[in-house]
Amino acid sequence: MVKVIVQFLYTVLTLFGGGVHTSPIYIDLSTCNDLFDSKNDLNLIEIHFIRQIIDSLKKQLSLMFEEKFLAVFSKENPALDDLEYIEKVLVEGITLSTSKQVSLSSARKATESSEMAANISSTTLKVTGKQNESYELEQSKTVEQIKGLNVQEFLNKISDIKNKAGIDSIYVFVDEYSDLSPKAQATFSALLKSFLGSRIGMFFKVGVITDRYDFGDRIIVGRDIFPIPLDFNEYADRYNGAIAAINKTQTFVEKLITKRIEKFCPKLKLTDVFKSNFSEIVYRVTRETLGVSRTIGIILQNAFVQASSNSDGKIGLAEINYGISSARKTYQKQFTGSVKKRLVPGYNLDMWSAILAKATEEKNKFPDRPASHFMADPLRKEYLNVLCENFLIHFISENVTSKHGGNYNLYSIDYDVCTEFNIKYADKKDEYTPIRFIYDSVLAEFDPYFLESKQKSYKCPECEKIYAEEDVKQAKVKRCFDDDEKLVEIVHQDAPVTNGNFAEVEIRILGLILQLSPEEALTAREVADSVGCTIQKVSAWAGKVLGKKGEIKIDKSFSPYKYHTAEA
Repeated sequence: MVKVIVQFLYTVLTLFGGGVHTSPIYIDLSTCNDLFDSKNDLNLIEIHFIRQIIDSLKKQLSLMFEEKFLAVFSKENPALDDLEYIEKVLVEGITLSTSKQVSLSSARKATESSEMAANISSTTLKVTGKQNESYELEQSKTVEQIKGLNVQEFLNKISDIKNKAGIDSIYVFVDEYSDLSPKAQATFSALLKSFLGSRIGMFFKVGVITDRYDFGDRIIVGRDIFPIPLDFNEYADRYNGAIAAINKTQTFVEKLITKRIEKFCPKLKLTDVFKSNFSEIVYRVTRETLGVSRTIGIILQNAFVQASSNSDGKIGLAEINYGISSARKTYQKQFTGSVKKRLVPGYNLDMWSAILAKATEEKNKFPDRPASHFMADPLRKEYLNVLCENFLIHFISENVTSKHGGNYNLYSIDYDVCTEFNIKYADKKDEYTPIRFIYDSVLAEFDPYFLESKQKSYKCPECEKIYAEEDVKQAKVKRCFDDDEKLVEIVHQDAPVTNGNFAEVEIRILGLILQLSPEEALTAREVADSVGCTIQKVSAWAGKVLGKKGEIKIDKSFSPYKYHTAEA
């Protein structure tokens, strides 16, 4: 499940409330490849980052004020000219070189001449001489200077402009921090530290993913930057239980949909958009999304498209079910494509199949009872990270007590998957705490893939039972105890993955496109909406990198271009 320090919902460019002007600046680090050069030069990073802020601030000012007023404002505020000068210096410094050369020369001349005259007579002897001496030596010295910029000087200019423009606060939203490599994160965090605590009304919000960020030694979470977790399990603890948190989320989803209609379609009523049984629609949307706002948008978008073919054009349960199914299948395509391309280890697909088989088995025992949730030992939390990131399962809560005893992590299988397999969804605590919903026996089969040691294990090709080395080490020919098949050695921690260190969003993009036939091809905008990134990220990485390598196909007969698998 995704957890962020701050998630940026960029719905309004400039907020005006009670005379308060807030200027937001959004920077997507996944699209800022030029922010980091090959040497991670801190001076170069500083230059690019400041350029991003300047560019965004100028756009905000142009949106806040009319063109004529902005011209007057620029005339009366020399700080804005200074800002443009800073930007010009930065641009020139990057286009020409990362350093300037200053030539210093000094001259010293050296020449030598001599002259002698003699006069001889019978009575006198006269000799005169003249000698001039000078030296001439030319030398030059070259000094390299990095054209950096003092951060405090820049902040002072920003403060002047902010005060003159009547802006109370500037919020800089730095997104996709987790897409940076560990080395790049360390470098960027050092720069970020110099901006924090500026006391000019400029605040920074940084979006990260759970366990995929490092602010280094200089920035301390809780002192310099404060966490605002958005994982569903965090709110389960806050609201004293998973069921209470789901009910609270359901109330939020209802308010979110209602308020959006009021703001963007003030002439429409709720009944003009949705058919009857709106509470059931909210119930289903909540359980499919479980706090992932992007999924809400995907569901409603697909439901609206489906409803457009109806005579009344309204969204009902059938349309919502279609939207829910479309969202789940999109995520599942990303996961399946990632495994197929070996972007993630294939045992994740085996683990998903094993969990689903166990849930189906429990459902078949008692068809009228829920079997949507399961519990696992917290020590095996890492096992389920990939499945949670692809929303096939959802991390619901920590420290859930089983009726059998002991504390476990609680997970739920995706709501649409439960619908497809006729698995009843649990709505009460007593429905998921029985001992039969502890899935450690299922996950234990995958322990060898996560062991830190390099000890060997063996797997039976017939029944797929896994044996620790200590259980069969005495036998020269290792065979299964049940069916006597010869065991196959398992290579731990060497699961096949593709070359390259892809970020999570890149895995999603490639995984999704690999599952698209030419008839199902999507535009960069559609791919971006599905995986939760910017259109620039898709067009830059998929178009310029994956397309050139032949990993995917780009259909340029359409405008905009469409992307699909390169496989026949």
